[in-house]
Amino acid sequence: CNSDPESWITPRQREAARERRLSDDSRPRVVRRIFTNSRERWRQQNVNGAFAELRRLIPTHPPDRKLSKNDILRLALRYISFLDQILTDQDHEDRQGRAGNLLEDGLQGALSPNYSCQSSNEGDSDGLMEEQTGLQHLHLQHLHLRSR
Repeated sequence: CNSDPESWITPRQREAARERRLSDDSRPRVVRRIFTNSRERWRQQNVNGAFAELRRLIPTHPPDRKLSKNDILRLALRYISFLDQILTDQDHEDRQGRAGNLLEDGLQGALSPNYSCQSSNEGDSDGLMEEQTGLQHLHLQHLHLRSR
C-alpha cells in the first residue's frame, strides 16, 4: 500500500485542482482588466466631454456643423489667435485714443456662410483654410479702419 496522499488522487481530480488554481490566479487579472477598462471608458468620456464643450465655444456656420476632433483643435487655435489679435489691436487703439468695431464687424464676417468648415479627404480642412483667410481679411479690415 502506498501511504502517499498524492497517489490517491486520480488524474481527473488533479486536472480539476489545477483548473481551480488557474482560475483563482486569473481572478485578480480579470478584476484588474475590468477596473482598467472602466477607468479608460471614464477617461474617454471625459475627453469627449471636453471636446464637446470646446466645440460649443467655436463659432462656425452653421453652428451645429459636425467637426472632427482635429478640426475642433485647429479652429480653436485660430479662434484664440484671432481673439488675441483683437485684444492686441484694441490695446494699441486705446493707447492712441481710438476705438474700433472689429469685434462686432469682424466676428459677423467670420460667422458668415463663406466661412464654413468641411473636412477634405486628406485630413486637412478646406474650411479651415477659408477660416484662416477670413481671419486674415478681418485683421486687414481692422487695420484699414484704424488708418481712417
